[in-house]
This record gives sequence, structure tokens and C-alpha cells, in this order.
Amino acid sequence: MRVLVTGVGGLIGSNLAAAAAQQSWEAIGCYRGAAVQLEGVQTIAVDLTERNQCVAAAMEFDPDVIVHAAGGVALSRFELESQLAELDYLATEHTIAAARAVRARYVLVSCDWVYSGYRPAGSRFAESDAPAPVNAYGRSKLACEQAAMRANLPWLILRPADVYGVNLSRPSRVWERSGPALRLAKRLCEGTELTAPRGLWRSPTYAWDFAQRTCELIAQGCEGVYNMGGAAPLGRFEWFTLLAGAFDCEPELVQEGTLEAFLQSCGEDPELELPSNTALSEEKASAAIGSLSVAPERGLQLMREQLHRMLKPVRGLAR
Repeated sequence: MRVLVTGVGGLIGSNLAAAAAQQSWEAIGCYRGAAVQLEGVQTIAVDLTERNQCVAAAMEFDPDVIVHAAGGVALSRFELESQLAELDYLATEHTIAAARAVRARYVLVSCDWVYSGYRPAGSRFAESDAPAPVNAYGRSKLACEQAAMRANLPWLILRPADVYGVNLSRPSRVWERSGPALRLAKRLCEGTELTAPRGLWRSPTYAWDFAQRTCELIAQGCEGVYNMGGAAPLGRFEWFTLLAGAFDCEPELVQEGTLEAFLQSCGEDPELELPSNTALSEEKASAAIGSLSVAPERGLQLMREQLHRMLKPVRGLAR
């Protein structure tokens, strides 16, 4: 199988491309900006806002599947920079056009922010629940989903939640380029306190596990919408506490606080609106591929082991 993955310079894209290569599939990764290298994966520069570049890359590689995983940036930027949603949608339209040009299956990586969050703590959203995003990022991803659904080709939409792990394409800047969890772990290792509210629930999703399960869905020819959250819904306070424990940091560094303080500690706008509970049910995915996702404690352990393989021991990790 030949698989083209966009966003290979990011956390999700790098793991998806590496997992595809591990399946002995022929994988090509598209990046924009600085060149990216990934073992077992051919990488090329493609500007997804240029339709001709997207179609040309697909025509040259002739993939069986196009996985569109590019587009993740800070939530606050979507609120402040309206053009980001336009670029996000444009990239989706152009990768759909590329898939149509070579009659490839289309896989879109969306997210849990498409849900409203109006659920009691401990309950989860299923694929049958209607999306109702409350922030600009969620609305952008929902628009991209709707574009994929309208496309006249086989499509698969994946909704992971709170993806954490190691960016496999950025060994020199792994802390900064591996998503919020590893950036926050670095702050904990440096002795910085983190503030977390108890009333904010998600399903942390280990990136490598998500990538492998995605490959299973692709291999089985699955279509439709699949929630791909982690095994357990967790509040932010509980999640930060697990993160501190995984990196041998003092649990007292995690403090309970307001949503505004939490957003500031994450580098987001304190006035950003977040859904209170976007924990995802994984029953549909587990029924399709016969496997459960990795539990948070195990995923954090695996993340740390990955980090050790990519970096020399640093302060806070070599204890």
C-alpha cells in the first residue's frame, strides 16, 4: 500500500507516517517549511494552500490513501487570526482534490473539539452525537469534516483527543515540537508549577497508539467517522498529576486553580472558550479493530521511553 501523509513535521503526522512505514507500506510525508527527515519515509515539501502542488505530489506518488494530518496550531491563534481557518479549509479542499485526482481513499484527522462539551463528568461522546463546537478551532475542524463528507470519494474521519507523545521528525527540537504534554512536562522538570481546573475532561490519546490504530482502520478499509480517544476520560488536574509522576516530578507542582490560570499556564488566551467535557467513546473503533487504546499511565511511560531514545538524558529525566 502507498500512503501519503500531510503534516509529517508535526506530532500526529510524524507518528502516522512512521506507523505506515512500520506496516511495510510505502510512505511519503509532506511538510512545509524546514526540511523533515523520518526513518523509512520519503519526505517532500508541499504547500497545501497551493492546489497544483497538492495534486502534483499525488500524481507523482500515486498513493492508495491520502492522510491529511496537517493543521494543528494553538487554539488561541484561531480566535485571533481568522485567516487560519480559511487556510485550514483550503488545505482540506486541496488534499481532497489530490485524492480525487488519483482515486485515493481520503483520511482526515479532526479532533474532539468539534463537540460541545455539555456532558456530565465521566460520560463520553459517541459518533452519533451531533457536533456543536464552541471555539474557532473546533468550528474549523467541523468545516473540514463536512468538506470530506461531501467529497465524491471514500472517506474516513478520525477524532482523536488531546494527543500526546514524541514528534518523531524533530529530534533537535523535540520538547517544543511534540505538543502541549511534552512542553508542560519540560516545565515540570524545571520546577515550574502548573495550574489545572478539575472541571475540564478529555481523553488523552497516545500518538503512537493512535497512529497504529489508524493504520488498522485503513488496512480494513473502514469508512465513516471514528472517535479515537484514549482509554480513560481524565480531568486536567488528574492528567497533570500523572504527567508529573511519569517524569519523577514533585506532585505538589500541580496546583488546582481556575480555567483562566490553566489557559495561561498552557500559553493560551485566558478568555478562550473551552468545552468542559470532550471525552470520547472508543467503542466503535475497538469493535472494528478488536483492540483497546493505551491507558494514560502506560502511554506516558512509553512517551518517556521514546524521549530517552531520541535524546541524551537531561536534568529531570535521568533520575
